[in-house]
Amino acid sequence: MHTALPDNALRQLFLDARTHIGWLDKPVSAEQLRQLYELTVMGPTSANALPARFVFVQSLEAKEKLKPFLAPGN
Repeated sequence: MHTALPDNALRQLFLDARTHIGWLDKPVSAEQLRQLYELTVMGPTSANALPARFVFVQSLEAKEKLKPFLAPGN
């Protein structure tokens, strides 16, 4: 049995959601990363192939290596 999402959930998903391009200067726990990853892999993908690859970067040295590839504002 399928039920419709409430209007406030539909609004949040399709009208109010925006891409976040800011950063907070505080660590993200391994547990938070695991939870985010588990939610992400459940998302829709092309032919259920999950073509995305994820790398969690936590050290300052690794973050510095990524800086040249970030979009302006990040």
